[in-house]
Amino acid sequence: MNNNRNNTGFTLIEMMITIAVAAILLGIAVPSFSKMIERNRLSTGVNEFMGALMLTRSEAVTRSLPVSICVSGDGILCDTSLDNYAKGWIIFSDCNKDGLISTVVTTCDFDGDGTNDKDMIISTHDGFNKLLIVGNTTAAKDKFTYEFNGRPSVFNINYKIGKDSSSLTKKLSISITGKVKLCTKGETDCTF
Repeated sequence: MNNNRNNTGFTLIEMMITIAVAAILLGIAVPSFSKMIERNRLSTGVNEFMGALMLTRSEAVTRSLPVSICVSGDGILCDTSLDNYAKGWIIFSDCNKDGLISTVVTTCDFDGDGTNDKDMIISTHDGFNKLLIVGNTTAAKDKFTYEFNGRPSVFNINYKIGKDSSSLTKKLSISITGKVKLCTKGETDCTF
């Protein structure tokens, strides 16, 4: 007697073993994946904020007038109560160097018609979730200005970046000439 049966499925034991192996693999992969997402979020935040500082400097030199970056939660006005650039920011011409977008006529004539205009918004950026970007001094905590020559209006400015205040691991320092330098906590030439 030949007992040839075609098995067209799998047993309950085979299915339970497959599910157990999949659960173990997910248990190992999910924490690593979460850390990877956190590192990418930090890297993106650092790169975009560094780019914003470089754009602010470039626009100041190009326009030959002060240009500021300020914290903004709505992309319309500067918000001095936020103190976290990860909430969003605005880059704008800042003729009177007050670090605020003037809604009244300033001393600048942007369009060359001989009449003065209001401060002009150059760029806006929405915020990041689960990220903190803070300035080291009162002068940089909610606004920062580059002069017409590309130099900062205030010296010894740096911004620390991390997922929260206990894990600030990146630092952007602005030199006296206005260049932005990135360093990571733990590097030999990076003091926090």
